[in-house]
Amino acid sequence: MTHTIRIPLTILLLLILSACASEPRLLMPTSPEGIACVAACDAVRSRCSASESSLAQSAASSCDNSHEVQTCVDRAVDDRTVLACEAKQNFGLCPDAVPNLEPCNEARLMCALRCGARMLDAE
Repeated sequence: MTHTIRIPLTILLLLILSACASEPRLLMPTSPEGIACVAACDAVRSRCSASESSLAQSAASSCDNSHEVQTCVDRAVDDRTVLACEAKQNFGLCPDAVPNLEPCNEARLMCALRCGARMLDAE
């Protein structure tokens, strides 16, 4: 028996788009103040990324109601009740637990520029 690996179209599309998009190249400041400033930007981005990851995981977890549906099925008294329980299952409607880090990266870029970083020309 052969198994095919299916990659959802959305994931494939995201991979293609991420290959096209690149983070701007920056020339970071070299002064102690500039280095400290960029380090603070990095810390803010880390907190932002952790928050976005937590939000994405929470959204995906709260949408997954398979445990509640199974409890409903276990307590069902007849086939009609089982079908009613199964109809409540969220199939394919839940968001992926993939955080949106674009706002975090954009904020870090703007912060680094305020710290004295300069954008390098695209090659």
